[in-house]
Amino acid sequence: MLLYSLAIQILRAAVRMASAAGHPKSRRAWRGRIGWEDRLKQADADTRLSGRTGDWLHLHCASLGEYEQGAPLLERWRDRHPERPILLTFFSPSGVEGAHATLADHVDYLPFDTSGAMRRFAAAISISDTVLVKYELWPALIQHLTAHGTRVHLVAARFDAGRHPMSAWGWFIRRHMQALRTILVQDAQSAAVAKSFGVSTSVMGDPRLDRVASNVLQAPPAQVQERLDRIGRWAASRPLLVVGSAWPPEWQALASLQSRNTEWCILWAPHEVDAGYVTEWAQAGHTARLSAWEEDSANADEREPSMIILDEIGVLKYAYGLADIAVVGGGWGKGVHNTLEPAAFGVPVLTGPGIGGFREVQALLQCGAAEVCHTPDSLAERALDWMKDKPKRHRAGAAGAQWVQQHVGAAERIVDAIERDGKGGK
Repeated sequence: MLLYSLAIQILRAAVRMASAAGHPKSRRAWRGRIGWEDRLKQADADTRLSGRTGDWLHLHCASLGEYEQGAPLLERWRDRHPERPILLTFFSPSGVEGAHATLADHVDYLPFDTSGAMRRFAAAISISDTVLVKYELWPALIQHLTAHGTRVHLVAARFDAGRHPMSAWGWFIRRHMQALRTILVQDAQSAAVAKSFGVSTSVMGDPRLDRVASNVLQAPPAQVQERLDRIGRWAASRPLLVVGSAWPPEWQALASLQSRNTEWCILWAPHEVDAGYVTEWAQAGHTARLSAWEEDSANADEREPSMIILDEIGVLKYAYGLADIAVVGGGWGKGVHNTLEPAAFGVPVLTGPGIGGFREVQALLQCGAAEVCHTPDSLAERALDWMKDKPKRHRAGAAGAQWVQQHVGAAERIVDAIERDGKGGK
């Protein structure tokens, strides 16, 4: 624990130094945590005045991606317990800034996982249950919450043999997992891996499927809908390729694609909207940022430019609903991003080769809803093939939407399990 505490202090110092040096994400992460304790206490007082009494439910996610798994749990919890306050915390700025219209009473950063900070966090408000999403296993948080009588749960977890914490080096985290009241995993493979390390779990499914299915049915927030309307007017009657969570490899593969099939238009949604390479993209011919194009659209031909860069977080998951084809980025990096979002809208999916460990991608491949391209050139060629073959892409899209609908329901099962544990008392 001493070595772990030292590592967290080094992380904390690194974020602070990067913030001082002007790194945008680090600056938001550092400054956003200043005053968290006062904000938490004020939120507690405000909820009491508004009539919400009792202990808090606390949901913690690493970033906006994990929030897509946690949001359906908040919806079910709010439906069942409208009188209870809900706290939503994130480690990354993408979650705090990108989680629009949440059902939580308070949204904030989780403090760095030092013993002192987590002791104050556990004492600041009365929390009945803390729900950690997927991988968010912070030892000091678990230790101090359980010491205060909070039930701590891990949900939507996915474990792979040899990957932390199910590896020879993961014993430290696994030891703290013994304090968790429930460990709910996405699939039987995760349960088998955990069992091989002596960790007991229950299979509940992936609540992201509930989330993406609800995206199709629910109206977006007003601010997001305004952006979608702009995109729709820009695309007009042209078919649309959406490149979601895009990185430079996807740009290098597809930026010239529109010139080879001019009846199409392309919406780019970079994974890092403020990265330097996005500025370079916006300077390419027939390309503009959505925010800049909006400012000039009243006096411009709304069919130009032929490529738009979506430079705002929180819109992409709905923008997939406007697409005819989706390319999901990350396949030439650490791993492909969320392929379920376009699949739920019935949009066929193309990715790069980095799909290891992403079992939902394997499922979409098996049902014919997605294709994996091993080189940038093959990505461009497969996109062109689908552009020219409307029946084929429609069949692929329909297969993906059907698969998503067949696997919803995890959120209800997870909330049921947390409530059953709560009936046993603290």
